[in-house]
Amino acid sequence: MATGDLYRLAGVSSWIALVALVLSGIALALFFAGAGEFWGPVNDALIVLTAIALIPAVVAVQRLAGDRGAPWVAGLTVATIAGLILIAVGQTLLIVGRLSLEGSYVTGGIGVIPVLAWIVLVAALSLGGGVMPSTTGWLAVATLVLIVALSVIAVVTRGPVLWVAGVGLLVAIAGWLAGLATSFGASAATA
Repeated sequence: MATGDLYRLAGVSSWIALVALVLSGIALALFFAGAGEFWGPVNDALIVLTAIALIPAVVAVQRLAGDRGAPWVAGLTVATIAGLILIAVGQTLLIVGRLSLEGSYVTGGIGVIPVLAWIVLVAALSLGGGVMPSTTGWLAVATLVLIVALSVIAVVTRGPVLWVAGVGLLVAIAGWLAGLATSFGASAATA
């Protein structure tokens, strides 16, 4: 695929991932607020869409990185795509009743590990390598910090503090995805 086309696709797919993730958060909140069992599978389907939509972004980051960090960037790219596919397959199997909720925790948990490493890569390439705007890197750092904070809070409480932290994380991820989408759009214009 031509570089400009890849960056345009990655920009659009990052916007799609952002919208799907925000809608997923809303569906999850509705589900846990007691609005009905319907919202659980809606959340799962939106997670599938988010994971699939992130794949072009992962490939585009590798293309932007060029020779920087070779060969580990290529290996991390492959691992991240495999993780996103595992997340999508696990959530799809959950929706159709072929995987238990506990099983989806396993597929999602394993799948998210390389995705988290990829977010670290984006931060490093943005802040240390100048591959993307530093704002994108700082938003990636904020996302990682809030993921850790939310994990710690979830161990301590399930109350309103957890909800606030979850919303904060969703806002950080949305900002980071918007930064990625904008960065890819700018790169497409100059490719």
